[in-house]
Amino acid sequence: MANYLLIALGGALGSLLRYLVGIRIQPSESFFPVNILLINILGCFLIGMVLALVDAKSQLFLFLTIGILGSFTTMSAFSAQALDLLLDEKYLLATSYVFLTLLSCIISTVIAYYLFKALA
Repeated sequence: MANYLLIALGGALGSLLRYLVGIRIQPSESFFPVNILLINILGCFLIGMVLALVDAKSQLFLFLTIGILGSFTTMSAFSAQALDLLLDEKYLLATSYVFLTLLSCIISTVIAYYLFKALA
């Protein structure tokens, strides 16, 4: 039960941090989403730090990775999974995972957008 509470608390903190960073750093005049880019880069940097320094079986690990960083950015979890594949020397699988994830997520977003725009 303690793990669930730690993850929930971390999730609340991570989503609040994402909101605060997002409103503090506004997209540029060219409408490039620099705020989301920086959130994803920061989240990936932080998950790399946590993976290097925190015991993966600890409650602190759950609080930081699934809780805070999981709600701050999903890009951090994606990057950690890709790193695991690379560290296991599964290079083809890692490359496939990266490209398939990026491509399928973008396509899924486009399909949902146009589908629900048409239904509205």
